[in-house]
Amino acid sequence: MGRTRNLALATVLIALGLSVPLPAVADELDARLDWGERYVISTPLAGLVREVRIKPGDQVEKDQVLFNLDTRRLQADARGLEAERARLRLELAEADREVSRAEELYDRTLIAIRELELARIQKAMASARIDKVDADLRKIRIDLDDSQIRAPATARVLSVTVTPGEAVSPALAPPVLATLGSGDPMRATTTVDANVAGRLQLGQSARVRLGGGDVFDGSVAAIGWEIKDIGFGPGYRLDIVFSPPETAALRAGQSAHITLPALD
Repeated sequence: MGRTRNLALATVLIALGLSVPLPAVADELDARLDWGERYVISTPLAGLVREVRIKPGDQVEKDQVLFNLDTRRLQADARGLEAERARLRLELAEADREVSRAEELYDRTLIAIRELELARIQKAMASARIDKVDADLRKIRIDLDDSQIRAPATARVLSVTVTPGEAVSPALAPPVLATLGSGDPMRATTTVDANVAGRLQLGQSARVRLGGGDVFDGSVAAIGWEIKDIGFGPGYRLDIVFSPPETAALRAGQSAHITLPALD
């Protein structure tokens, strides 16, 4: 309560433009754990969810497949384009032969230059149609790769919000398939007053102690610039990051305590 009152008083004095005496820095600050990073998993494709390969609580690795979308339409489109490309290659070969014949006839002065140019135009158009089909095939291959939704980083699965057979469409609303939280690093968050915030530096060492007594070395990752109340009284948000062992099995929301370095 005393810490909350002091922060509230400091906030009022700062707003009035009055100087604030430096309070004594406590040995420990109450804090709360949060994930180092939070990832919302979406998809750039519309389609049906064919397979869900994760469940809440799972630990996933970077690039691990989380979901598979149905790709039957994409595969059918790819087969159609491959057939069209084969046909166009025959057309291009015939156009190439026509150009060779036209050049021979032109050299023998049997046709006008216009007929030779027309043959060359037909060959260029056939080549352009093949290039267009190749570009469409590359796009389908990208879509096929995107149909496998992968983890962007090593993280913990916090929630899964789709089931097999469910339709998703980014055109209607960005679909949230799952939410992941990175447990390495973890964050311990609290609030401090303007004096403490102004004397801290990013990367400065700090320690995080959990309720069970475990202590982890960490560092200052973020110092807020606006007064907020995140449950520890109004102040400037302070984030300490640290790397716990996998066996720690920490969860966001757990109580913690932060020990800051001595501030001159």
